[in-house]
Amino acid sequence: MKNYICNGEKFFFNKGYICLNVEINNLPEKFSINGHNLYSKSSFHTSLLCVKNIVENYGKSVEKIEQKILEQFCEFISKSSISFISYTGDFRFACFEERKSVIAMCKVSNLESFSKSLGMGLGIEITLQPTHVTIYTLQKDVGIGLNSQAELDTKSVLIQVSEEIRKSLKI
Repeated sequence: MKNYICNGEKFFFNKGYICLNVEINNLPEKFSINGHNLYSKSSFHTSLLCVKNIVENYGKSVEKIEQKILEQFCEFISKSSISFISYTGDFRFACFEERKSVIAMCKVSNLESFSKSLGMGLGIEITLQPTHVTIYTLQKDVGIGLNSQAELDTKSVLIQVSEEIRKSLKI
């Protein structure tokens, strides 16, 4: 069950991440790569901010800093829209331990502005994470956290996907 935030059903907070729902229709059910069959997720989102990493680095009470970040996020979106813009056309095969997934890189409006605003409010630097939508996973709906450019570079490689997948994502 999604824990929706900011008095709506666009954004939710789950497993330490602020996420934005993304709609995908007609995605092929299965994707095969390197001898593995991966299956499409049951729902789709892009993670906007890894709150749990910020809390870890901030070193204060988890509940207090987490609540402050969620409040700042809701305040920010009341004045500025954060929304899915488009896919970039880059797809990656991500592997970490036994988990494997296929992700589609995407663009999200005003995320950089929010990160800067949040960083100023907390007095720390917030690194913008690479925005992507996990579309296929080896284990049902189990993605891989890719919270920095370094993690994206070390845990994933660029791949090609079928025209059918590209059409499903309107690329």
